[in-house]
Amino acid sequence: MYNGFLTNFNETLKKENNMGKTIYQKGAYRILELKEIYIDLKELKGDCYKPECNHDVSPKLLKSQELVFETKCYEQGVYGYVLEVWDADIGQGWTHVDSCFGFVGTHEDENHYIVDELKRQIKKAV
Repeated sequence: MYNGFLTNFNETLKKENNMGKTIYQKGAYRILELKEIYIDLKELKGDCYKPECNHDVSPKLLKSQELVFETKCYEQGVYGYVLEVWDADIGQGWTHVDSCFGFVGTHEDENHYIVDELKRQIKKAV
């Protein structure tokens, strides 16, 4: 998924420690919200709007829902969430622990489940 963006993701984080918006921090851990600069609507939609995969929903309704989803992607943006830990060793800084991308809208607006999962990882580590 998102090969062009995620392939060099760890290297990008190491070079740009201040990218994204910190939405949660506890001790040496933080969760960043990053707006995706490249989105692939086909990848994001998957089979959700294909009539052959949704026999119980009319094709007309599926098309309508698909257009609403696409509009939401363009208007609100698509985001990823990154869990990092501070490494105090010389030359290290924030280090990637875990991440997940492809969420439409900000966490503040949509309350994405992944943020709670990343917070649980922090609780286990602290």
